Amino acid sequence: MEPEVLQPYKSVKYISIIFLLSLLIEASLNPLFAGTEKRWYDQQQVDQGQILFQQNCATCHGQNAESIPNWKQTDANGNYPPPPLNGSAHAWHHDLPLLQRTVREGGQKLGGLMPPFEQLLNVQEINSVISFFQSKWSDDIYRKWAGRFDIKSSTPSLLDLKKLIKPKPDISFLQQRLGKAKIGPPTQSAIPNLYEIKFNDKTLYLTEDGQFAIIGDLIDLKKGINLSK
Repeated sequence: MEPEVLQPYKSVKYISIIFLLSLLIEASLNPLFAGTEKRWYDQQQVDQGQILFQQNCATCHGQNAESIPNWKQTDANGNYPPPPLNGSAHAWHHDLPLLQRTVREGGQKLGGLMPPFEQLLNVQEINSVISFFQSKWSDDIYRKWAGRFDIKSSTPSLLDLKKLIKPKPDISFLQQRLGKAKIGPPTQSAIPNLYEIKFNDKTLYLTEDGQFAIIGDLIDLKKGINLSK
C-alpha cells in the first residue's frame, strides 16, 4: 500500500496540531505557566479573610497588606510602623501558631502597639485573615515558609497546630547572661508559652522567644497555689 499523500488542508491541520502540542509541552515546562504552590487554605477562606482584614487590619497594614513605603523607619515617638504582611517583610519567618497568637493577643504585652483581636475574631476568622495576607505571598516565599515549618497542604486542625509549636525556646540570651551557671533543660510550665528552667538552686521562667526571663516562684493568684513547687 502506497503512503497517503496529504492534501494541503490536511497538512495544515496536522501541522497545527503538532504546533499546539509543542506549545502545551513548552508551557508545562515554563515556570511562568506552572501551577501555583499548594497551600493550606482555600479560596473561600481568602475571600472571607479579605473582608475581615480590611475591616480590622488594613488601616495599619494597608489594603493589600503592603504597609507603607518607609515601614523600616521609626516615627517621631521611636515606634516602627506596622510591617507589611504580603511577604516582603518578616511575617514568613513565623510559624502558623505564632501568626495566630500575634493576631489573637496583639503585641502590646511585648511593648508593641498592635491590639489583641481575640474578642473580635474567632479561630476560623483569624485563620481566614492569615490566609488572606498569605495569598499575597509569592510561591517562592510560601514554599520557603512551608518548608521551614513543615506546613501541610491541607487546612490544619487544632491538634495539628499544637504539634507545630516549637518545643523549646531559644536559650542563647539566657546562657550569655548567666555565664557559667549550671542551666537545666527548658520544660513547658503550667502557663502557655512560658518555659521553666532550673539553674543552681533557683527556678527561672523564660518566654518562648527567649528574650524575657522571670526569676522566682510562679503563683496562680486565682487558685492561690505556688506552681513552682
